[in-house]
Amino acid sequence: MKAIIFFYLTILLISNLYSQTFNWMKLGNGIQYSFVENDKGNDIFVAFGGWKAKQEWVNSWCSELYKTKLKDLGIKHLFSVKGPDDVCNKTGEIQIKALAGFIKNIIYATYYVDRVIIAAHSSGSFVANELLDILYGENGIAKDSFYVNKVHYFNLDGGIGGGDCGTALSDIVVKYISKVYAVAVYDSSTQMFSSNYETMRKLSEMFGEKSEMILLDVAGSGCTDKWCLHDAVIIRKPHNPNKYDLERDYTLFDDEHKVQSDYLNVLINK
Repeated sequence: MKAIIFFYLTILLISNLYSQTFNWMKLGNGIQYSFVENDKGNDIFVAFGGWKAKQEWVNSWCSELYKTKLKDLGIKHLFSVKGPDDVCNKTGEIQIKALAGFIKNIIYATYYVDRVIIAAHSSGSFVANELLDILYGENGIAKDSFYVNKVHYFNLDGGIGGGDCGTALSDIVVKYISKVYAVAVYDSSTQMFSSNYETMRKLSEMFGEKSEMILLDVAGSGCTDKWCLHDAVIIRKPHNPNKYDLERDYTLFDDEHKVQSDYLNVLINK
């Protein structure tokens, strides 16, 4: 596995030295990886798209986040995970075990990874929870001290999981990660909250000091509906004020529609 990782790193490093674009390589169904030369760090970022978000859309979101904030945070390894086909991630088409093994072995092979930053939007939170369970759950593959307290998990207006809908975080898992951030948005100009605000508030209270609420004020978002605000954790001004438009909100960024990255500010100086 380590030999495969070094092969990927070599190919991606060479390609990025001669290109300003991100070069994404498929690791398994629903998972792609890119390596960027960054003298500020050797850390890992994993982006999980929401329900039915296509791979190329999540790639675009991940790339925009890198240019805006992740480069300064020392990210060198980027993973993009498409949104689940089922809203509760019941179909299990995304090869999460492959992702877990790759992340574990990057940490082992490169030695100086300080942080693994996870951002999971909407139903992508259930896929992220599954990843964390594979790494740190009862039969976790990364529970020795070498891998502890590296993960900073941002649940972006997503779900908690449990019962018949999605994998839930457990106390066992949270014990081994650094922090769970429950992220929702509020438009103070309309006094309206994002669709999963109450769920995020509940999540922020579940794990004591290990969980925390981040409420972003997106005044002037233009949203007239809570599902529009559901995408304001991805883009500051969503394209459809009356609902969500995943394709455009994940891919069309400009001066009027900038990527949302303020939740990552809690990591600055940490």
